[in-house]
Amino acid sequence: MAGYYHLPMQIPQVQYQPEPIMVRPSRAEDWEPYRDIIAHLYNTMKLKDVMTEMQMAYHFKATEKQYKTQLKKWNLDTKYIKASEYLFMIKTMREREAMNPPKQTRFILRGRVVDPKDIARFEKRHAKKGTLKDLDPAETQEPVEELMYQTPSPEPSGGYSYATTSDYMYAYQ
Repeated sequence: MAGYYHLPMQIPQVQYQPEPIMVRPSRAEDWEPYRDIIAHLYNTMKLKDVMTEMQMAYHFKATEKQYKTQLKKWNLDTKYIKASEYLFMIKTMREREAMNPPKQTRFILRGRVVDPKDIARFEKRHAKKGTLKDLDPAETQEPVEELMYQTPSPEPSGGYSYATTSDYMYAYQ
């Protein structure tokens, strides 16, 4: 073959990148380096998304149950309102309205104002299901931790604004 010469084939060098080691927590100490990251992520996204982010970005893999247990230990499981907390709020509202019918009640749970629409939606949903029994005011129920409630002060426009002082507060530490 005239004019042709064969160049040796160049094989590109591929550097082998080992798969990063996945951290699977089995002790409390395994969680501590990730505490601030998990707390930040959990405040901004859902648990499933936190789990995915931790696995992809930090190679940290734990089960949903492990996360829930750890969030509870760190006292970070305060994002959602539990049914027992809604029931206590409904019971308290009914008691206050029975004493003074036009009285409105504003709830602050763990430092966040509870939207009255959320309480009404819970009450409506559970009344439809039949799971919302008549809440007997005489029935003793354990107060909810970190719950404050107050009467909103009337605004000149006829609406209500919420004063910063509270009528009652339950906080057990």
